[in-house]
Amino acid sequence: MGRKILSRKLRQIKAGKVRMAPRWVDIKKFGLKRARNRRVSVNRRSWKRTKLKI
Repeated sequence: MGRKILSRKLRQIKAGKVRMAPRWVDIKKFGLKRARNRRVSVNRRSWKRTKLKI
């Protein structure tokens, strides 16, 4: 697999993991007026990786 194809696939995977946060997060961060045209995006995390290993 060429470097160009590989980098494109990695970019697509990364884009799939990013989702828009709920509206209330925007309002909490920016305030009601500024939240209209500003959005917060979040990475979806795997619950297996975020668990603390004891």
